[in-house]
Amino acid sequence: MSCHIASHWVMLVANLKKRNWDFYDSMPNPTHKIPLRDHVRSCIIQISYNFICADYLDTQYLITLTSYVQMRYLQEDTTDVLPKDIALWPLRVVEGLPTQDTGNDCGIFVMKYMEASVVEGPVDWKSHQTWGKDMPRIRAELVASFCQIFHSLLLKEMDLIFNYLEKT
Repeated sequence: MSCHIASHWVMLVANLKKRNWDFYDSMPNPTHKIPLRDHVRSCIIQISYNFICADYLDTQYLITLTSYVQMRYLQEDTTDVLPKDIALWPLRVVEGLPTQDTGNDCGIFVMKYMEASVVEGPVDWKSHQTWGKDMPRIRAELVASFCQIFHSLLLKEMDLIFNYLEKT
């Protein structure tokens, strides 16, 4: 699940086999990671007890509603499979990830982490270390993908409208 914390996107993955949380962060600065990791742990705990991190709203520390819904779904979907409180799972920082060169690419890195994890299975992150330098190309590919999806949805919608008009 993607999480937006302090104007920064990170990714949390519930590793069901290992019973831990995998934490993906594109910021290379180690001093950034310590407080962020601690805050993610606190968010996991609060979410598991039906809270969104509202006490941090004034400093822009929050977890998105989407992430909250994803976490609740995970808890409901795994009721008889997992321990009752998945907030107790350890948090593992994934090492060797490609990192961003600028301060505004974290959301794209989260999308790329998701894509690589889903498509490739076990990922050799060393083969993706050029993402920071390739960011203009990656952005263009994302725009093209969004345009293709939009075009496909638009064609389906137009087809529904024409079918409706033919019936009336």
